[in-house]
Amino acid sequence: MRKRLLFVLFGFLLIAALLLGACDKAAPSATTTTQAATTKPVGTTTAAPTSLPTTVTTPASDKYGGVVKAAFTVGPPLPIGYPSEGSGNSYTFAAPALETLIRVTRDGKIVPILAESWDFSQDNKSLLLHLRKGVKFHDGSDFNASVCKWNLDLIIAAKKTTDWTSVDVVDDYTIRLNFPSYKNSILTNLATGVTLQVSKASFDKNGIEWARWNPVGTGPFIFVEYKRDSKMTFKKNTNYWQQGKPYLDGVEWDIISDATVLVVAFNKGDLSFLSVAALSAQNLQKEGYEMASEQAGTLLLMPCSAVKSSPWANVNVRLAASYALNREALRASLGFGFAKEAYQIYPSFAQTALPDLIPTKQDTAKAKQLLKEAGYPSGFKTVMHVFKQVIPPTHPTAIAPMLQAVGIDVTVDNPEAGKYATYYTSGWDDGLLLHAIIDSRNYAGGLTSYFGHPVNFTSIQTPAGWQAGVDAMQASKEPDPKLIQNVIRLMVDDMTFIPYLEETRVQFYQKGVHDPGAQNYSLASFISEEAWLDKNLRK
Repeated sequence: MRKRLLFVLFGFLLIAALLLGACDKAAPSATTTTQAATTKPVGTTTAAPTSLPTTVTTPASDKYGGVVKAAFTVGPPLPIGYPSEGSGNSYTFAAPALETLIRVTRDGKIVPILAESWDFSQDNKSLLLHLRKGVKFHDGSDFNASVCKWNLDLIIAAKKTTDWTSVDVVDDYTIRLNFPSYKNSILTNLATGVTLQVSKASFDKNGIEWARWNPVGTGPFIFVEYKRDSKMTFKKNTNYWQQGKPYLDGVEWDIISDATVLVVAFNKGDLSFLSVAALSAQNLQKEGYEMASEQAGTLLLMPCSAVKSSPWANVNVRLAASYALNREALRASLGFGFAKEAYQIYPSFAQTALPDLIPTKQDTAKAKQLLKEAGYPSGFKTVMHVFKQVIPPTHPTAIAPMLQAVGIDVTVDNPEAGKYATYYTSGWDDGLLLHAIIDSRNYAGGLTSYFGHPVNFTSIQTPAGWQAGVDAMQASKEPDPKLIQNVIRLMVDDMTFIPYLEETRVQFYQKGVHDPGAQNYSLASFISEEAWLDKNLRK
């Protein structure tokens, strides 16, 4: 029988929350007592998966043991133990050890984790968070209000939030977040990776350099070590606050750069489950593996429109690039049944889809005319920086000739993970990014995390009317599809970004691997305290 298991997270979701920092995790066990939230959950419904492995009812006493081993194509480019300096990839690596205050389910409901309940003030200018008592960090120190405030203050200092401007300690287990105005995304943003809670005691004892690569949290697994670009290991936290969990003895993340090797390993039975796209997904589906799928996010080009000297600052150039793309051909050649053409962000989601969208279907003559009107009758040279940890190499190869056919001479650049991270956190001064953005449980918050965030994607110039639209979108008590669509329409008309495909996230499972978090949250959410293995798969 199999001796080792390997779980592979789909690179598509290593963005963001990638950049959104989404690190959604499962609800507490039914055996854990939690206080009901005192506010109505704020969130949105995303598309349900087309299929999921059959749920198996097994007594908890029969679930213990085994190590799940996971693989990423690259190691974390930013710190894993100091969330205010991290990114989506870093948060995913650290997730077995670190926890957020709340989580967001697949259908947008808010679930208490380290925060048991919450109350908005009558004037909607502050939020009380009632923290869970009796929770210990892995170093034995207490999780309490002063430590939580310290973590949230770091986010303010790093300019990673515009939601709250200050944090007060009300008592030992209550904090108050103060904000200039109410946003319907405040709660969902408290579930993102940047809010992962780390031990202040360990930070004070060991210093920032140590803390960056040693995540000390409250999670179900304790960080053991990270061998750079090789392996990260975690062991079971026997004092975890969720009684009776976790079930696994440990978690390992391997870094394996060759995607083909990963698929071969899955076919050999060395992988517990595997997220893939395009041809690999089609082939695995034909082979009869258990499959789960869900709408994921949008693949797009991000021009450096905020750089005045760049051709991309001209809206006609951006429109020309959109008209140069044959999205239907890209869907057929790159998607293999797991993608659809995209003329806007999140086209498959009811809250974001524009009902009267006029698509910029391929029209090379129009593209050349737009370039001429923009002052580039002979075209121009540019560079395309590829998020290669997420975007398959076939994508830039297919897109570049379409742009070149209308006069946009593209040089493809494949920067390493760390270099690419500086582009979306500090900006880029030439060309465009070939990027991907994930779906969000609250699009009002998700949009502003990518576009208009004080740190992310500063080389993108948002269109006129953007801020007013965003303010209205976030001020409604609950997310309003019409207000969200108004903001998306502004960006489509301005061609702020150039979407080309929407992908379906696909995950394949070996029999006997149980990942309940995928059913309740997202296929990208590995809820480590919930996961378990059949007896024959345990060490």
